[in-house]
Amino acid sequence: MTLAVDVFVRDADGEWRVPDVPEGCADSAGFESWRRTVWGSETVRSLGARHLPVLAESNLLVEAP
Repeated sequence: MTLAVDVFVRDADGEWRVPDVPEGCADSAGFESWRRTVWGSETVRSLGARHLPVLAESNLLVEAP
């Protein structure tokens, strides 16, 4: 599995900080091929997903408003 999901926070200087994955948890989101076959699939798009289909073409970065 090479596709991962990580949480990040911005520090006071605006720099990204990626906290360690908590013990007993994983950051795995599937195989690299899942970018297109799962997360970018027409099925996921038809469910109204806005962010996940981006993975079919590039990495995804979602920040809180």
